Amino acid sequence: MDAKAQGNKSRQQLDQTLMLAYAEGDAAAFDRLYSRHKTAVYRFFIRQNLTTAVAEDLCHDTWLKLINNRAGYQANALFTTYLFTIARRIAIDHAQKKSVLLEQQQNEENLENQESNITQQVTESNHDSQLDVADNQTLAAALKQQIAALPYEQREVFLLKQEAGFSIDDIAEITFQNKEKVKSCWRYALQKMRKGLSFYGN
Repeated sequence: MDAKAQGNKSRQQLDQTLMLAYAEGDAAAFDRLYSRHKTAVYRFFIRQNLTTAVAEDLCHDTWLKLINNRAGYQANALFTTYLFTIARRIAIDHAQKKSVLLEQQQNEENLENQESNITQQVTESNHDSQLDVADNQTLAAALKQQIAALPYEQREVFLLKQEAGFSIDDIAEITFQNKEKVKSCWRYALQKMRKGLSFYGN
């Protein structure tokens, strides 16, 4: 196991240990969990084309649900999977209330080679040092616009994979969907993102 994988495993084990401790009444354990994951949860919501106020409210609802369900937590899955399963359900509930769930049917295409291009563009949009400030801001705005334009299921998969770093298998578990459907959503999302950001390509 390489150093990165070992580090990820250690972080995952720490998260589970902290959550189990919190379930037993250790409030300080929750504070550490919140500090470790609050940014990732917030980014998941803010990238859904929500206002800052709404994203903050949904973050609050996510953590509140975790708090209310702490006694029933079992370490049979990664803590981050557990946390983002809650976040996803909160996002769906919000979308249903606002009647903004979108459905779109498309033909499957072979887009595996596009993943690296999109990953690079997303990375560049988050690192000022790699671009002039003006160019970086323009790309970041374009990226946000393209993410917001994705159909809901594709946007959800894209954010869970690109923003939160989950694998296709993890996302299938979080969303309770077939792995092949998740792959399809990911590929469709990449196709649209690549087309929408083609102006910024090399």
